[in-house]
Parts: sequence; structure tokens; C-alpha cells
Amino acid sequence: MQVPQLSGAVMAHPRRRSEARQLVGLDPQGRCRVVLDPDPDGPPTALRTAAVAWAAVAPDATHHLVLQDDVLLAEGFFEHARAAARAAPTDAIAFYANWNSRNGAAVRTAALSGADWVWALDEYTPCVALMLPAAIAAGYAAFAAADDAGWPYDVLMFRYLRSTGTRTRITVPNTVEHSGIPSIAGNVAHGLRRSALFAPVAPGSVPAVCADLPVVPFLKHGSAQCAVRTAAGWDYLEAERHLRRAGVPLESAREGFERFPGRDGLPAQAAWNTWLTAFALGTTARGVDPASAPLSDAALRTLGPGAVCDELSPAEIEALHGPLHALARAAVAVGRATVSGRDGRDGAARRTDGGIGGFTAVTGLAGPFADSLSRLLGDLGHVVRQLPGPVAAGDLAGCRRLVHLSDQFAPDSGGLPASVRQVLDVAAEADVHRLVYAGTATVHGDGPVVDERFLPEPEPDAPGLRQWREEEAFRRWSAETGRPATVLRFAEPVGPHAPTGTVTARWIRLAWTRKELPLYPDRRHQVVDLRDMASAIDAALAGDHRSPVVHIASAVHDEAAWAALVSAVTRRTAHTVAAATGAAATDGAGTGGARVPVLATGLAEARLGWKPTAPLTEGLRAQAQWLAYDTECR
Repeated sequence: MQVPQLSGAVMAHPRRRSEARQLVGLDPQGRCRVVLDPDPDGPPTALRTAAVAWAAVAPDATHHLVLQDDVLLAEGFFEHARAAARAAPTDAIAFYANWNSRNGAAVRTAALSGADWVWALDEYTPCVALMLPAAIAAGYAAFAAADDAGWPYDVLMFRYLRSTGTRTRITVPNTVEHSGIPSIAGNVAHGLRRSALFAPVAPGSVPAVCADLPVVPFLKHGSAQCAVRTAAGWDYLEAERHLRRAGVPLESAREGFERFPGRDGLPAQAAWNTWLTAFALGTTARGVDPASAPLSDAALRTLGPGAVCDELSPAEIEALHGPLHALARAAVAVGRATVSGRDGRDGAARRTDGGIGGFTAVTGLAGPFADSLSRLLGDLGHVVRQLPGPVAAGDLAGCRRLVHLSDQFAPDSGGLPASVRQVLDVAAEADVHRLVYAGTATVHGDGPVVDERFLPEPEPDAPGLRQWREEEAFRRWSAETGRPATVLRFAEPVGPHAPTGTVTARWIRLAWTRKELPLYPDRRHQVVDLRDMASAIDAALAGDHRSPVVHIASAVHDEAAWAALVSAVTRRTAHTVAAATGAAATDGAGTGGARVPVLATGLAEARLGWKPTAPLTEGLRAQAQWLAYDTECR
């Protein structure tokens, strides 16, 4: 095995030259050097210095380490880094993960199982202290130079490593900590930054085995969530939804929380979401006693404080450390006890017939958008069978309800969706009882408002002609068979896997890359959370109502309000919103700033008994993270 040879750089602003020199001086082999921002008076960003730092690979180096200037190193850090390079010579290695990040949660979850490493999740790469194989390190600068979008440094690094097929593993514990010096790179809005699990003395040995976690509970933006590994990659969802899918009784979490004596002195939202996240952590420890893992208690100490780090001052956070730590310990114990007698059978409490009878077929659109909606329908009690291609009568044997998704939600999804006419013919033969057509709003109407009714046939070249024909086919099918068929027209979807060609998606990309968002004052944004889409479809499939056309929207915002919300949940940075001027202004999403027709609403509640319930900010934030980490959008 080749002996690792490290070179390194500490990337610094000239104002931090002395701090950077101190870090360089800690390397016993003297292989690190200071790299200064080449344009210190330019806009605050780590991108400029990072390109120079990663290009500073020594000719004889097998690995290259880049540290930021505001860190503290564990005793023995450089020896630990060389041992890590020997144990995992082809991987990217992160020595730090922030306490409120998905990757920080992965470190925490791995610590509860006694692991020494954990694979990084789909999130920005932790670049505070990162080591790459020398050839990979040397290629970063060219990749960054070709990026004309302007992604943040850590997101760009994530995209670069993915393009090279390089996996990132994180040390458990972390051997680097933030020093607490205020950020110069524009990260002040993130609040107090700390490691999820810092050890002041680096481990003496570095095994090669890396934990491959199936579930990672995490607490971010005040919300308890879970990353769940699927065949297609990571799925991110609310902790309560994951626990229901896993068959874990939520009443156990609530009852344990209400019995915990120390919760009354804590902020209510922070206390409950810390408890729920730690409870979910406990359920992942089935067969493992966290008390036997030496780092588990230290890992739990950062869970609650990390969730409030961007809301409270360091002094306020310090005051909550002890109480939140005690709460997290208790919640892990309750979660573990809840699943300890279940013999490892996930989903034991989940209904297998949906409580409805028969199954629900989802036809039409294929791909991640349809998959996501189908899973959400499953959460509502449906046994879902996805049938995106041509459908035969045998496919619908036992089907009671059918949902046909318009391919207008994802025109470029590929595949061969079944025609509406073919689906309707088979549904009539199979005696399907109730049908729903799920379509979009953007293809309808020249006027300012779209009525909740079947509309006149559009012009032959109108973009809405195809959907009009599909709606008309459903109307005729219902009239001919006497069975209810409801057309749902949805506002612009918001959430992961939502269409990428919308104004919202365009704005998210602009906000991520610190570019101005062009505004058109007369435009309004009517949107629907994917979770609300699923509940509306469920409502249309239930009961005995006969409402031929119903419009579904979670909220409507004016231009400035929606742009402000997109900026707030994507990247907290000033000067992201600017009014567009002149005829050449464009929003980059194909609307040219034109007023988008607004759906008339009212029948959803009156006829279906439906109201939006999903927190729209959560869905929008999830969409922003999905666009950054899980797509190739530019």
C-alpha cells in the first residue's frame, strides 16, 4: 500500500493571516501553506480562495487537505488525517460536519451505533476541513472556473465530487471544530456554527469500515425530519411521516414527551421537535444500546442546540444545552423501548388494504414526481399501484379508484405514458368506480381567472389543447358510464420533484447563486404543496360527491411576497430581489413576465371538504434543497 503524502492549504482572508499561520504551524511535517483571497475587497465568498487552495497540490502528494482559517484542530489531527488517507485512499474525507446539517445528523446517528465513519448524505459538502485524493483536488479549479451559475462553494464541491464519482465519508467523531470567529464569507446568518461531535483528541486508530445508514433523523429549520434511503437514493420527509410508514406508534412519542418533567421550561417548538428527532434516533438503534457507544451521549448534546443556532444568541444557546441534552437522552430511550419488542418488523402497524378496499391505480405520468405523489397517497391509506405505461384490463382487476396524472407536470420525463382514451376504455371494462384526472393550471385560459368548469375548446395551436382533450375525454366517460370522474386542476406544484421550468424554480436557482430575482409587479403566484396535492386527490376519490371540475391551491402570493419567501428559504443573503426594467427583462421561465391566470377556487372546500394543511414554507425549502443537491439544474 502506498504511503500517503499530504500537502495542504489554509484558505484565508488577509485579515486572518495570523490565524492561518498558526494553523499551518501545527503541521509537524510542514506540508501546509497559507493561501490568501486573491480579491479580498470583492464580494464575500469562499469561491475565489478555494480555487487557489485546491490548485496548490504538491507534486509528490497523494492527498491534499484544505482547511478554513476559523477552525480548531484536535490534538494529533495531522497524524489522524494521514491515517484516514491510508484507510480510505480514494474517498473524499470531511473532518467536520455542522451540528444543524443533514451530515451532522449522519455523524450523530453513526455515533449511536459506535461507527468510526459515515457516508455523507446528499447535501452541500462539508468544506470546513476537507481532504481529497490529489488528482481529484487538482481538478476542482477547472470545474469551478466552468461554473457560470455561481453556486456556493460547498454546493459546487458537492456537484464536482458527484461528477467525478468520488464518495465523501465523514469522521466519527469530528476532529475539527469551528473557532467561533465571525464569518467573513457571508455566513453570519447561519448563527453559531459548531461540530455535531467534536473530539479534542483525535482517535488513535482509523478503521476502513464506513457506516451505510438506512435512516438518518435530523432537526433542521426547527422541523424534525428524516433522510430515508430508497432504491432511487435518499428521500427526505417529516419525521412523523417516516415513523408512520415504519409502523412506529406516534402516540408513544407524544406520551413520552408529555411525561418528561423538564419540557415546560424549554421553548415549546424546539422542545417537541428535539424530542421527536431523538425519538426517531432511538427507533434506528433497534438491537443496539446507545449507552454502550462511547460517543453517543456527546452526540446527543448537540442535537437541540444546533436546531436553534440561527435564532438564539450563543449565551441563550448555552443556557439551553443541559435541558435539551437531558430531553434528547430521554427521547432516545423512549424511541428504542418503543421498537424493542417489535422483532425488527418495520411497518407492523401499517394497514395493508388502505382501510378503503381494493387498490388505487396511478396512470399517466411516470418518474420521481409520480413516485412522490404515490407515496403520499399511500400515507393517506391507499394501496397504490403505479401503471405508467399502456394498461391492460388485468392490470386493473380489483382496482376501485384510478388517478391519471397529466404529463404536463413533467413534459420531459420520458417514457411512454398510456393515452387517456386507452386508460378510460380499460377502466370501464374493469369496473373501476371512481376516477380523478390531475392536470395543471398553466395550460388554461387567456383571461385573468380560470373558472371551475369545463372550458371551451382552445385554438389549434394553443398550449392547452392536449389537456383540454384529456379533460373532455373524462367528461364524456363519466356521462357514458354514469360513474363519477373529477378533473382536478392544480396550481404550480411546490416541493421536491416539482417541475423545474417554473418561475419558482428559476428564482430558487437565482437565490442560490446570489443573483437578482426579476420582478413583474402585476404577476401573482398561485401554488400548491405536493402534500396538499395528495390530500386533494384523496378527497376527490372519497365520498359520493359529483364535482366535475375542482381547482386546488395551497396559497396565492403577489410577486414581491413570493420572491421574498423564496429568497428566505433558499439562501439568507441581502440584495437578492430587484425589479425588472425594460422590454428585454425576462424571468428565464418562459412567461416573459406575463400575468399567469389565477384559478378560481371555492369548490374544493364546498364540494370535497378539502382545505390546505401542509406548511408551504417546508415544501418550498425542500424544493430548494432538492434543486441544489439532487438535480443537474443550472
